[in-house]
Amino acid sequence: MIYISSNQEINYNPQNTLEEVKTNVGMILRVCKEEQPLNRDFSFDSDLIDKNINIVENRLTSHLLKAFRKYEPRASLKQTRIIMKDTYNNDFDIELGIEVVNIE
Repeated sequence: MIYISSNQEINYNPQNTLEEVKTNVGMILRVCKEEQPLNRDFSFDSDLIDKNINIVENRLTSHLLKAFRKYEPRASLKQTRIIMKDTYNNDFDIELGIEVVNIE
């Protein structure tokens, strides 16, 4: 399983297919709807930030499953985890566990 975090640096120059899939998954994970006005289905809703952590995790997982099927079918979502950094400020990171399939 490959782990990708929302605070990881994105590699904009992938050297192979595995790095390309990781880059694409990282982009799907990091882009909010307010940042992507022409293709809102690609990004997640930033209103989730103010919700209960269980609701955030469930909605985020649902969104990511749909987004992976549509935009990066080579990635299979295996795990979604929210890591609280600061509960007072509701600051958290999202960590995904993925498997890469159909690499030629």
